[in-house]
Amino acid sequence: MAEKRLTKEIAEEFLEDPFPDDESVEPLSEFTELDDDAAEMLTKHEEDEISLNGLTSLSDAAAESLCKRFSYVELNGLTSLSDALAESLSTAGNQLIINGVTSLSDAAAESLSRHVDQFVSLDGLASLSDEAAEIFSKPSRTMQDFDGLSFNLHRLPESAAKILYKHWENWKGSEPFWRG
Repeated sequence: MAEKRLTKEIAEEFLEDPFPDDESVEPLSEFTELDDDAAEMLTKHEEDEISLNGLTSLSDAAAESLCKRFSYVELNGLTSLSDALAESLSTAGNQLIINGVTSLSDAAAESLSRHVDQFVSLDGLASLSDEAAEIFSKPSRTMQDFDGLSFNLHRLPESAAKILYKHWENWKGSEPFWRG
C-alpha cells in the first residue's frame, strides 16, 4: 500500500463534507499517515467517534489530540505501539479499538490498563507476556472488570491466555468479551 498522508488541508475538506456522495462509511481510512496539525483540525469534527483504520503510524501528539476529543477512536491499521504512544492512547474516551496491534510491551500494557473509561479492544494481539497478562488482570482505578477488555484468546500465547481467563473467573458477575 502506497503511503498517503492526511494533511491539515485534507482534514479541512473533510470537515466541510464528512460524508461525500460515495457515502463511504470510513472516508479517512485510506490514509496511512496523519500530520499533527491535521489531527488537531479533526478535533473540530462534530461526531464523537473517528475511524482512521488505514494509519500505520501515529505520533504521540496526534494521538493525544484525537483521544482528548473523541469518545470512540478506531485505529486498526496500527500494528505496533511504542510505550509513549500507548500512554497517549490511554487517554481515549469510551472506546479504543486497536485490533491491528500484534504485541505489547509490559509498559504499554500498564498504560492501556489505566484507560480512562471502559473499553479497549486488542483482538489482534498474538504476543503478550505473562507479566502483561497479569497487568491486565488486575482491576485498576478505571477498568473494574473484563467488560473493558477484548482479546482473542486463541491468538495469545497459552500461558497469557490462562492468566487472563483465571482472573476473569475470580471476578464474578462479569462476562468476558473474548473473540475466539
